[in-house]
Amino acid sequence: MIGWIEACSVMISRYLTLPAPIHRHRIWGPWSRLNVLIYFAYIVVNITVILFHTDSIPQAGRRAGELALINLIFPLSATHLGYLADLLGITWRTCCKIHQASGWMSVALLAFHVIAECQSREFSFPLWAIRNIFTLIGSVSLATLALISLPWLRRRCYEVFLRSHQALTALFLYGTWRHLPDQRLLPRFYLYVSLVMLALTTFPEIVNLCYTNGLFSGNGAPRAFVSFTPEGSLTYPKLRKAAHIHLVLPRSIKIDAGQYINLWMPSVGSWSWLQTHPFIVTSWSRGRHDTIELFVQPRGGMTSDLLSLAAGAPGRPVSFLAMFTGPHGTSEIVDGFETVLLIASGFGISATIPYLKKMIHGYNTCTLHVRRLHLVWQIESIGEKTLALSVRQHQH
Repeated sequence: MIGWIEACSVMISRYLTLPAPIHRHRIWGPWSRLNVLIYFAYIVVNITVILFHTDSIPQAGRRAGELALINLIFPLSATHLGYLADLLGITWRTCCKIHQASGWMSVALLAFHVIAECQSREFSFPLWAIRNIFTLIGSVSLATLALISLPWLRRRCYEVFLRSHQALTALFLYGTWRHLPDQRLLPRFYLYVSLVMLALTTFPEIVNLCYTNGLFSGNGAPRAFVSFTPEGSLTYPKLRKAAHIHLVLPRSIKIDAGQYINLWMPSVGSWSWLQTHPFIVTSWSRGRHDTIELFVQPRGGMTSDLLSLAAGAPGRPVSFLAMFTGPHGTSEIVDGFETVLLIASGFGISATIPYLKKMIHGYNTCTLHVRRLHLVWQIESIGEKTLALSVRQHQH
């Protein structure tokens, strides 16, 4: 039985999972054959449900509106996708794909719902009616939400996008709740299911946040000590500088290789109290962690401000009040392999350090099967190597 399962897994990987007919693009992709089949089946199922036993376009439009509320259950089921991915046992990237697919499907269904309602003979939309005002508010909120979710716009102002996304979603929900008629209980039931799911995931997330940050333990909140790493930047001007964060925890936690945390540092900048950033944990130990090591490559916003403040105090770390959620993410299983290949480029070498530590420790203690370890590291200059090695030595 195990042989058949392994053979099927190899066949699925060879013909469905690995081949990518749609390659990586700045807007979409990469999509494997399996991704294309899943998306196609998802679209076909929604279209079939809309057209099944419908006699008119308005009836199909009303069914599309209810189906949109069903599709919105997953996107509205959590405020934090990383926590939702942990609950479901899937990767953050997979959770994002499901969130995006169901969200865009809901937008398409609601757009069809609006168009179909406008085609109805009984259509009337007086703006002095309170229900119609909230309908308009919900529609405008959804249209704005879809517009700012476009990749080229989202990446230009990602930090603003996150808070705008949440605010517009709340406004859309309230407008939809006021739009739904009282005599039709089923659409309201779908909306209530989404809100109940949101409450069931948010409450334990808040409890876990308070516990891991030791807010009621009497040990104080976590402190982040940020130091500047300028090695290589003078010799190689094109090399971006980096910052090293040493996060001291009031309560020890268990972190596996490849996991990340979301860090909140409200005193870094004027808008940093609205921002949380994900950082891969570069430290690893077999037991629990009392401290967390992070390696920050500045991009913009809070990370750029953080580097400026750390560079302004050379020779000593700068301390900040911090809070975090996590650890999030799944760790790649390396226990049952004798040969492991790691591939990294540039600053990505810091993400492989926990796996290197874990496998070397497993080899020395005979707790893992790893015997051969190959590391392929692509760098643009020797300065990147000098910088990464300096960070590695600083962690020891």
